Amino acid sequence: MSCIGILGAGETGATLARRLAETGRFRSLWLVDPDLGRAKGKALDLLQSGPGEGYDTLVSGAERLEDLPPLQALVVTEAAGLPRSSPGALPPESFVRPLVAAVGAGFLLDATAEGAALVAAAIRLGLPRAQVAGSLPLATAAALRTLLAEDLQAAARDVSLTILGQPPVRTILPRGSAALGGAPIERLSPLAERRALERLGQRVPGPVSLATAAARVLLAVFGRTPAVRPVFAGLDGEYGQRRSVVAVPARLGLGRLQGVVEIPLDPVDRAAFDTLAERASFPR
Repeated sequence: MSCIGILGAGETGATLARRLAETGRFRSLWLVDPDLGRAKGKALDLLQSGPGEGYDTLVSGAERLEDLPPLQALVVTEAAGLPRSSPGALPPESFVRPLVAAVGAGFLLDATAEGAALVAAAIRLGLPRAQVAGSLPLATAAALRTLLAEDLQAAARDVSLTILGQPPVRTILPRGSAALGGAPIERLSPLAERRALERLGQRVPGPVSLATAAARVLLAVFGRTPAVRPVFAGLDGEYGQRRSVVAVPARLGLGRLQGVVEIPLDPVDRAAFDTLAERASFPR
């Protein structure tokens, strides 16, 4: 029976549980929170909403990771008590090691807005890069599409793009990669991309945005055919970098991160990417 653990029963965790329950793709969802009453209360609310919403996913609450059955995936949300530290610093091993142990042979997804540090820490502790990713880049890409659409007076669904780097503050939008209805945006409006990136760096994704991105990444990870999504992923020679976690388009499917997609970069974008990747490298 497929089982997904969600660490944190705050707004992001509860929204993610609802998104996943509605898909019917996972049989069992567990909300895990030190506040057991909150975890069980949110779980019961979602469980009782099932008949009216058309899903029959089992939703339960727990206080500790140790209380969960074997997991297909574990998602860490913004309400999970992830220790805050200086930018770029890895979270303490005492926080990360239980996550790695709980996920076992499954998949660990960082759904927080805290950057790539948790993914880097998990890989450093021995979790294969195929079993861990961060979904913040997908939320950032969606926000950037919305900002570009507003500037161009268009619909966000008609904007396509990919992002690299360390979003949302240090986001690289590769030259020529953003398009509106197939037409390069840099030709339609030379300043639109710059304005959108400046506005993007001033925003922090909200709980619904983070939950939606996490749900889309999980559905891609456990899809039967590969799908490409922008995620935080460990590099192992791609883009000439190793032991670094950055936002890149990655191929997801069959329960794993199957590989990183390398896209051509012009000299300016390549220099910016290399600088961010080197800053994001983690020690052995």
